[in-house]
Amino acid sequence: MRSGVLAVAVAALMSTSASAAIQWTDWTSVAGGTATGSFAGGTVTMNGPFHTFQVSGGTDYWRTGGNPWAAYDALSNLPTNNDFVAPSGNGVVHTINFSKAVRDPYIAIISLGQGGIQTNWTFGAPFSLVDQGRGFWGNGVFTINGNTISAGEAHGVIQFKGKFTSLTLTTNNVENWSGLTIGAPGVPEPASWAMLIAGFGLVGAAARRRRQTVSA
Repeated sequence: MRSGVLAVAVAALMSTSASAAIQWTDWTSVAGGTATGSFAGGTVTMNGPFHTFQVSGGTDYWRTGGNPWAAYDALSNLPTNNDFVAPSGNGVVHTINFSKAVRDPYIAIISLGQGGIQTNWTFGAPFSLVDQGRGFWGNGVFTINGNTISAGEAHGVIQFKGKFTSLTLTTNNVENWSGLTIGAPGVPEPASWAMLIAGFGLVGAAARRRRQTVSA
């Protein structure tokens, strides 16, 4: 009985995680070599240089033709706009600053590398690969070595664990462009919180019954 109740609690936890929509950056401007956007109830900035960027309209690289592309189908929700920035430069350090601390941020990547040309990005913190697969430009595969991710033409999502007020990204670009946008885990929906609370309540009730049985 106790294992069954614990299973309910675990299911509630999984439901909470799955239903919490990711909050994606709304990039609003790129000026003076700095990209600025609204993000997770605050703002985010990133210094250039940039190959290109998209802050209003344009091609939807997250969905067009794939709906979603396989590179992003593990996400609870895709970016809610077409925005991205494409940092450039060989050995250039780009700093991403958050106006308030962000826990476990995501970076969604468009087209890292080009054909047989390997491009790598090195971050100032460790990360894990959430998803990869076919995207707008092809179906390459990432190689991860420490805090560096590289590819000849790959699309996907990575995630950092912990609380961050800033992240650094060092680019080694010898191609046309590689784009990114930034996301943060969202606040669980009310229904998910209710399931979570109910799960823990069942665990508590089972524990009380077990103590009563032992006492008898």
